[in-house]
Amino acid sequence: MSQPNRTELIILKILWEEAPLSARELQEKVGPKLDWSFSTTRTTLSRMVEKSILKTEKKHGVRVYLPAQSKARTLSTVMKDFFESVLEIDGPVPTAAFYESKMLTREEWDELNQYLNGEQDRD
Repeated sequence: MSQPNRTELIILKILWEEAPLSARELQEKVGPKLDWSFSTTRTTLSRMVEKSILKTEKKHGVRVYLPAQSKARTLSTVMKDFFESVLEIDGPVPTAAFYESKMLTREEWDELNQYLNGEQDRD
């Protein structure tokens, strides 16, 4: 899986909370925020599927989008890259700072901690 960029993370945050959603439903949520047309949203969703960030399913004959990986797995990839390439941290990552995140449940924080600190397979 490729790393999501900033706008792709906005889409993922919505999907982590409300998946599955159709392109039209996602457009209603991100279009005004990002000042995007429906075609821009559809193009971005297609690219995210190509990059294996999202997967699709059919629901009542409509294509819907879902995250390809868990929130913790995706965030660990982004964070690990930041810690290694920007902060040059080589080894355990200090995850306590994320414990109070409103975006992560206790279980998701535990999973994130495991991914960031090598306790789970990262393939």
